[in-house]
Amino acid sequence: MACRTLLRRRTQLALLASACQQGARACINLRRRGHATGEVRLESLEHDGVLLVWAGCRIQGAELPGQPVDVHFEHQGERYAFSAITRQHADCTDKCAARGLLKLSLPLRLERADRRRQLRVELNGLPPIVARFTHVVDDRRQFEAQLTNIAERGIAVTAQSADVARLHTGDLFWVDIELPGEASRSEFVVRLAHLRPIKHTDKLAMGWAFQPADDPTSCEKYLRRVEAFVARRQAAGNAGRKS
Repeated sequence: MACRTLLRRRTQLALLASACQQGARACINLRRRGHATGEVRLESLEHDGVLLVWAGCRIQGAELPGQPVDVHFEHQGERYAFSAITRQHADCTDKCAARGLLKLSLPLRLERADRRRQLRVELNGLPPIVARFTHVVDDRRQFEAQLTNIAERGIAVTAQSADVARLHTGDLFWVDIELPGEASRSEFVVRLAHLRPIKHTDKLAMGWAFQPADDPTSCEKYLRRVEAFVARRQAAGNAGRKS
C-alpha cells in the first residue's frame, strides 16, 4: 500500500509540475478569511512547496504563513484541486515581493475537481452513525462521535466536549465506522484538521482528514457504500411518510 501511495503521489506531483511549466491559471481560496478568492498563475514546483504568482488583486493576509488554502486549476482539459498551507518564502527579496510571489506547502493529494465535489455525502437527518476513535499510539485515548458528513478527503463529526480531551490539530487516530444494519465495518487512519466548540451546546465539531497512506480506492468504495446506505434510508423514510 505504501508503494502504491508513493507512486500515486509522484504521478500527481509530476502533473502539477507540468501545469506549472505551462503557467496554468488558477483560482485560490483563502478559507480563514470569509472564503476570499483570487486569481493566480502556477509558477513552479519546488522540493518544499509550490510557487504561485498573483494574476489579479491579492487576497489580504494571504502572504501570512500558516493560512489554509484551496487551489483550483485546469490542465489538459481537466479541472484539478488541491489543499495546502501558505509558507514563508525564504529567498524572497523586494523584487520577488514586487512580482507577487506566493508560496504554498506541497499538497498531500491532487484531485479532479468534479470528482471531489461528487464524493461527499451529507448525513444530517438520518439515524446517528457512530464513529469510534482510538489514538494510533496510546489506545487508552478513545472517544465516540457522530458522523455529520463524509467525503473523499475525510469526515466531519460532532462529539460531547466531556468525552474528548487533549486533542490538538495534527493528532492521528484510528476511526472505526459501522453503518447501522450492516455487518461489515471500515477502519481508517485520520488526522485532526480542525476543531471548534458549537455555540450554546456542550458539543465539539471536528474535521478529520484521511491520511495519504490510506488507499484512496478503499475510501472511495466506502463512500459508495455510504451513498447506497443513505439512499436506502431516504427511500424508506419517503415510503413511510406516504403510507
